[in-house]
Amino acid sequence: MKVFVMRHGEAKAPTMQLGKVEPDASRELTERGHDEARTAAEWLAEQTPKIDLVIVSPYVRAQQTYAEVAKLVGAEVVEVSTDITPEGDPEMFASALMARLQIEPAETVLLVSHMPFVCYLTSYLDQRVQPPLFPTAGIAVIDVEPLAMEGILQGVRAPEQH
Repeated sequence: MKVFVMRHGEAKAPTMQLGKVEPDASRELTERGHDEARTAAEWLAEQTPKIDLVIVSPYVRAQQTYAEVAKLVGAEVVEVSTDITPEGDPEMFASALMARLQIEPAETVLLVSHMPFVCYLTSYLDQRVQPPLFPTAGIAVIDVEPLAMEGILQGVRAPEQH
């Protein structure tokens, strides 16, 4: 089974609104971020015609990134999860995902999230690697064996490599 762990595209810097910093969850993609997400989606579409399970952070920039992917890659099941926000617990999520995939097998899974969650999640799915750095709209490809509760990182692709 393939798990694709994707970081959102480039996001706008936080802004001040009425003397307060804009909530992190509200930050949108820049024009470049949309372009990065489209480029990553094109590469993903070459890898697989559809995704069995998509889990996306509720943050605007992750939702916008997935919207670009959804234009090119179909999905069987799409879920929004607060478990994969920047403050999420990647170790707990990795364990829960592996357990879920033992019961509900899927050939392909896409997770659209944030730094630092994506780098730590990747290292929990393949415990042989240090947390890799993710470029914006970067995608880690991990071959996962849920019954063995382990994965093998195939690599992290940057949008310019797609």
